[in-house]
Amino acid sequence: MSEAAYTRIGADDVPFRERRGGGAASQDLSGALGAEHLAMRIWRFGPGHEMAYHRHRTQEEVYGLLSGGPQEILIAGEPVEVADGDWLRLPRETPRRIQNHTDREAVWMTIGAPPGEGITDGVRLDPATGEEIPRT
Repeated sequence: MSEAAYTRIGADDVPFRERRGGGAASQDLSGALGAEHLAMRIWRFGPGHEMAYHRHRTQEEVYGLLSGGPQEILIAGEPVEVADGDWLRLPRETPRRIQNHTDREAVWMTIGAPPGEGITDGVRLDPATGEEIPRT
């Protein structure tokens, strides 16, 4: 039997899961679809939520703000305002952090390729110094 021509999921088929310790929640669309060569998630950032300041070892990413704008993303230490419908390409080595400093929820889509080495592909950085924070 050959591989199916496509995989389909519905909007409610993939639950949103909060990160350990709370904060932003995401849907792992690439996992649910069985994608092998890219990572894709929908993120919900509530007021005050932000991701870790980080870069990647192998993964290039594209971030798109779907709703809740304008919002802010910290790129290489500089805040960049993003409007609904804006898309950004981030090379693997560029430090970045989505941060919600508003009073409304923001919904982002992130797409990365190649998928990298899972959680260890992301390298956490100190926002003040840019130095790598070792994993514990």
